[in-house]
Amino acid sequence: MRVGLLCLVWASLGCPGGEAPAPSTCLEPLDPQCTPLYEPTYEQVFRQTLMPKCGVGNGSCHDPSGANGGLVVSEAEATHEALLEGGRVLPGDPECSLLIRVVEGHPSVSSMPPGTPLSTEERCALIQWVASGAASQP
Repeated sequence: MRVGLLCLVWASLGCPGGEAPAPSTCLEPLDPQCTPLYEPTYEQVFRQTLMPKCGVGNGSCHDPSGANGGLVVSEAEATHEALLEGGRVLPGDPECSLLIRVVEGHPSVSSMPPGTPLSTEERCALIQWVASGAASQP
């Protein structure tokens, strides 16, 4: 119920920075009490997950030469801005955030990263970071 309501509210506000996903593409409520692999701050999310799993060179999906989906993961501040401005992360709403939907393998989107999925604990850190407001600084 809360997830659908949040998505509808987001859509009615005009979605600054991007379109909100349709309520049917949001995830079921996620467990906020999961155990993260690391402290769920953006610094740690970027350093331990985004950069090594998505942005490292040699053909990674989101390195400067790949830039899949228009997202480049190379510098922490620019990546944070791209995640928020591009509507990939909806602060406080992990269930409707594209970043979380792709790492959770929601059927409405391609599962990321391709190959080996993130661990439950690593996904938990991303979820908690988004749920806490997705700030770039702790």
